[in-house]
Amino acid sequence: MKRFIAVAIVWLVAGSACGKKGDPRAPELATPKVITNLSARVDQTGVVLTWSRPTEYVDGTAIKDLAGFVIFRKDISPSCLDCPVPYRPLTTVMVEDREKFVKQKQYRFVDQQVQAKMVYRYRIASQLNDGSLSEPSNEVEITRGP
Repeated sequence: MKRFIAVAIVWLVAGSACGKKGDPRAPELATPKVITNLSARVDQTGVVLTWSRPTEYVDGTAIKDLAGFVIFRKDISPSCLDCPVPYRPLTTVMVEDREKFVKQKQYRFVDQQVQAKMVYRYRIASQLNDGSLSEPSNEVEITRGP
């Protein structure tokens, strides 16, 4: 009889945990909201970029798997501002507080690989643990002085 009760309990527990975590979402809804407040300024060390951390996916649910931010840069020659130049990945800024209760709200990166009298355009995309990226942020342009 004890064996029957143990088997019944195991069956009930296993049967009640079907593994469903929630309703499936379309992939385009499971990406972070776009960063809209990317800003840039020049200081002695280079170009300083700042932005806010997104807290929600496009569908409005809270982000649980934010891994980092991919920073993209265009290097534009001052003599040809309208020449087509592609964005290239510059670096990835990792999120270090995923397991912490208090999350970092603002991020900052200093691009020290800039040259005088060059024009740079930047944008950022949030990256999830699976490697997927959000849509790119607003674009900022800055000219590194002499």
